[in-house]
Amino acid sequence: MLTLLALFKPGMSFVFAWAGIYLVAQLIEVVALNRFLRAAKPRRAVALNLFADFALAVIFGWLAIPVWETGTPVGAAGAILLLCGSIITALMGAEGCVAAFMASASPHVTYLVATPLIAADRDDPILPFFLAGGGLFCLTLSMVFLWSRRAMEAERRARRAAEAQIAAKSAFVAMVSHELRTPINAIVNGAAALEHAEGRSGETDRTAAVLIRDAGLMMRTLLTDLLDLSKIEAGRMGVEVVDYDLPALIVDGVDLWRDTAQAKGVGLRLAGLDGLPQWVRGDPMRTRQVLNNLLSNAIKFTAQGEVLVSIAISGVDGQRQMAITVRDTGPGLTHDQIARLFSPYEQLGVETARAFGGTGLGLAISRNLARLMGGELSAANAPGGGAVFTLRLPAPDGAAPPIVDTAEAAALASPDRSLSVLVVDDHDINRRTLRQMLEAFGAEVETAEDAPTALALAEHRVFDVILMDVRMPGMDGLEASRRLRDHGANRETPIIAVTGAVSPEEVAACHEAGMTGWVEKPVNAKDLYAALLGEA
Repeated sequence: MLTLLALFKPGMSFVFAWAGIYLVAQLIEVVALNRFLRAAKPRRAVALNLFADFALAVIFGWLAIPVWETGTPVGAAGAILLLCGSIITALMGAEGCVAAFMASASPHVTYLVATPLIAADRDDPILPFFLAGGGLFCLTLSMVFLWSRRAMEAERRARRAAEAQIAAKSAFVAMVSHELRTPINAIVNGAAALEHAEGRSGETDRTAAVLIRDAGLMMRTLLTDLLDLSKIEAGRMGVEVVDYDLPALIVDGVDLWRDTAQAKGVGLRLAGLDGLPQWVRGDPMRTRQVLNNLLSNAIKFTAQGEVLVSIAISGVDGQRQMAITVRDTGPGLTHDQIARLFSPYEQLGVETARAFGGTGLGLAISRNLARLMGGELSAANAPGGGAVFTLRLPAPDGAAPPIVDTAEAAALASPDRSLSVLVVDDHDINRRTLRQMLEAFGAEVETAEDAPTALALAEHRVFDVILMDVRMPGMDGLEASRRLRDHGANRETPIIAVTGAVSPEEVAACHEAGMTGWVEKPVNAKDLYAALLGEA
């Protein structure tokens, strides 16, 4: 802009030389900045950036001298505005860094004091007042810089503390998840085997096995809630969109709680199935999870009466929606309880926590899941007493799945089919549990306690399937899978990840490493057999 003005203003030809030098300085600053951003150790590139900032300030601020020397009041005012604006720009750009502020602001401050001494009349009676004003300006500027520095440092400390807290929480949840899944896996599957050992154990043993199994399932439910909340807070929770049978999902969800309601003497009714579309698109697993949470709470807080589940379809803005309503005849909710009902870790009161237990995470997770699926979960008092929860979700048309030929499943389940399986896990409990499950299925099982042992076994024998733990000390399962895919007799062997980490990013990492499937810990026999069936 100054260069264009110099074309029309006599006596401003010096601007052209200044503009060329200033352009070179700007290029040097760009090079220095890129070097700083790309450097493995940025501290080594700081000196060049500070020099570039200082040189740029020296060159730019010099322009104030010839502008003031034009001898007009406007010229003097323009020079002052140019320097003051540059100083404020340096203040904002330094972001609390003393070195950066001194490098870019000190030349302008020097010009602000020296320019009137160089370009103006030293006998001007106003000059002392100008210098005093410049000193006050510099004092004010220093105070503003110190204030902004403290504010920015406080913000950075708060941000680092928040990031450290989030990282610590995520690390804690991951650690708890990894450590708890191992005993839970053994409890659930070992107890299931003991429970069905009729003829070889007494009724007392079977009762104890049922108790152990239920405790393990409760631990798994609590752990799942913690992991789901952690994923939601980290923005890593995802939902899928598939075709599913809506009436079947609702009926199965309600039937799951009939025995619990009957044992408590509470009625459980289902209404609104007539006229429902059979196939819709959405996330059946998460929809079922929310419905289970609502039914669990409704039955828990209903001492007498009934729980009514109803479903209705409606059109909103040309899009079809479904509303699943769960109404109970319990004590109902106060306005304060409704306000904090969906907050994580909240219970409705101390007495509620003592009487019913639980983490208080279910409804918070359910509302977040509903919103992830494009819907909403709300609560209100029901007319006549009790509470009513309404889950609203999109319900676009779905398609029935193709008919699956069960011959392959029957062939895999037949006694004369024997799979050779290599189980790789650093925990002995996990290896023993998986061996028991696989041998009950008729498989031949080899085990390895670490990745190097597994690679050595895989050099001399071809397996039908490899079950690979992902998190192991030393070489992890991802690196072991990459090496199996690079060379050896098992380059084409299916590798199933056995892991507690099932986020989309972690599953993608397994696929990138060459794994062909995954099973979540604690391992469910049905899921394991389904994974083997998919690889057979």
